[in-house]
Amino acid sequence: MKLVEYLATPEAAAVWAKLGGFLSPNKQLSIHTYENYTTRAMADALVEAEDQVRFDISDQTPASFGGTSGASQWRILQNFLRDPSDPRATATQLEKAAVKAYQN
Repeated sequence: MKLVEYLATPEAAAVWAKLGGFLSPNKQLSIHTYENYTTRAMADALVEAEDQVRFDISDQTPASFGGTSGASQWRILQNFLRDPSDPRATATQLEKAAVKAYQN
């Protein structure tokens, strides 16, 4: 829990922001932490959007795994929500689908 609490701080976000390739929705992170104008502008737009932006697992996974409605992760999780009686089998299916997606 302590790690998760730390990762939610502006200090943790600053470490990632300085490395590039990262945008933080943390309103406490100074926009000037980002190394270039373009990234600062994108981060500013993200923060200004407030609750109009939602992140989910598909934002960080290949489209073949997380971003295709009705396929792979979506299908597996929808099936699980219909019948949540076997979470281990669902986890196994998700792992197999992820391995396949990341190999492509």
